[in-house]
Amino acid sequence: MSWEAFEEDKPFVTEALRRGSFDYLEVVGKVAETDFFRRLLGDGVLARLAAAYPTPRQKEEVPLWLYLASELTLRLHGAMGFGAYPYVLHCGGLLDALDPARSEARFDPASGQPRPAVEGFNHKNHYTRTTPCDQDFLRKLARDTPAAALEEWFGTAVVREYQTLGAFDPHGLFAVDGTYLFVPPDNDRYEGSSRLRFGPDGHPVSREEEAAMPPERRRQCQWRRCYRAVTLSHITPERDYSLRCGTTVLPGKAAECPAVGPLAERFVGAVGPGVMTLLLYDRGLIDGKTVSRLKALGVDSLFPLKRGMDLWTDAEALAAADPTPWVRHVLPKPPPPPSPPERPEPVARREAARQRTLARKRKEAGPPAPAHTLEAIDYKWIEPSRVWETCDVPLNVLLVRHHYADGDHFEWALASTRLFDRPLEMWTTYRLRGDIEEDHRQEKCFWDMTRFRSTAFPLIVNRVLFVELASSLLQIFLRQIERGDLAGASRQRLLDALLPQENKVALYHRQRYGHFTSYEYQELLLTLPEGARRRALGKTRQLRRAQLRPPDLPWRRP
Repeated sequence: MSWEAFEEDKPFVTEALRRGSFDYLEVVGKVAETDFFRRLLGDGVLARLAAAYPTPRQKEEVPLWLYLASELTLRLHGAMGFGAYPYVLHCGGLLDALDPARSEARFDPASGQPRPAVEGFNHKNHYTRTTPCDQDFLRKLARDTPAAALEEWFGTAVVREYQTLGAFDPHGLFAVDGTYLFVPPDNDRYEGSSRLRFGPDGHPVSREEEAAMPPERRRQCQWRRCYRAVTLSHITPERDYSLRCGTTVLPGKAAECPAVGPLAERFVGAVGPGVMTLLLYDRGLIDGKTVSRLKALGVDSLFPLKRGMDLWTDAEALAAADPTPWVRHVLPKPPPPPSPPERPEPVARREAARQRTLARKRKEAGPPAPAHTLEAIDYKWIEPSRVWETCDVPLNVLLVRHHYADGDHFEWALASTRLFDRPLEMWTTYRLRGDIEEDHRQEKCFWDMTRFRSTAFPLIVNRVLFVELASSLLQIFLRQIERGDLAGASRQRLLDALLPQENKVALYHRQRYGHFTSYEYQELLLTLPEGARRRALGKTRQLRRAQLRPPDLPWRRP
């Protein structure tokens, strides 16, 4: 094996650039994504997950930990398909986290430029590799893994790894919720998908409901093809992060309620009792047998009641006969936005004048119409009841009345198998469930969860679960490096904050190199004499044309 040594000599490279001479340049930096994968590899996280992965292969030529790492880097970068693997690998941090002996820069004899060369695992390659495994290996393994087995692995081995990493909050709050995953409506080749009629509010409507709609609302209905995903998530009272702990992908027409019990049983069986203590879910998922089933596992339930249920009707009758008055809770007004620190005096004077002008205009225009914002609630707690015939455990009921600033009112009821210390705590705890809907929106809009490139059902489930796994592991990593402030950020915001850190321009000339900041490099270019500038421009154009070829094209060894 031949070696090429490079010596750091910044003055030598600077003097060569002043003459317009250099051999190669690149941007180098400290990449936090590399630290992310180094932790997963060094702590044995990927090895333990790979040991439990339900691989369909009898012979393992490429290690499964590399497959899992490749799936994660694709999801972190929002890649649409496996064909983007060569590009994502060389612009992300996974390649730097692998064994340095497996990758090196070799000169392509055709172009004379250095190109990455990566050693494979099966020793069957006649061409120089640019990735440690082929993109077709990733696609075929994902397609051949049974969807049910992958969901079982995600709900058992993955959550045990969360527990090993100490990721579960001691409060034991969890939430289960369903969401629709939409695919092109005119493509019936999506395996297991359903075609449903959706109303203007984004919910399916039956024929009877559509017939009862006004004509203008009926025209807003549309047919859409979809799947249904029911997800179990771990949340915290501080709302600082959430983890996906189990997901089941169903046809769009399938009922969500039967999936709640199996998801909770799978989780408790994997991590043991005491980790999940309270489960929050919507009224569309309530079922008396499921509530009893969860209580037998040591898990309490908290959910809103459907209007017309005997439990709600009985609670209203008890509340009317009870002389105890309703309790009023006034929501505190949000504080005004803080002023920017160290605001210059002229700017402060202009801002004060602007505020006076706005106040005068508001006074002249009269009082504005009140907004539909929640101002206060009235609540009354009802003693535990066993009115629900299919539920074997007593339920506490909290009747709630919402009062809005525009005079609107709304009445509803919460039920729980847990006896809270303070009745208002039922209401404040259930408000955490809304964060799960925001997490679904983040995953579908910013993590590109629903950009399915294949119609095969195993690949649909693969994309959903690995997006959730990448998001959850990244949140755990952010807490480990004390960057919990980014836990709720979108995927692009995370990449902007984590990928480029301490970037510098590395300039090479005659086996020597030097590191320059962006301002140093720009100053050198702007002060070059005319002849040196033309030579540097010609070399830059030559290097740029050499990079137009994709990095995954095979080339023969020299």
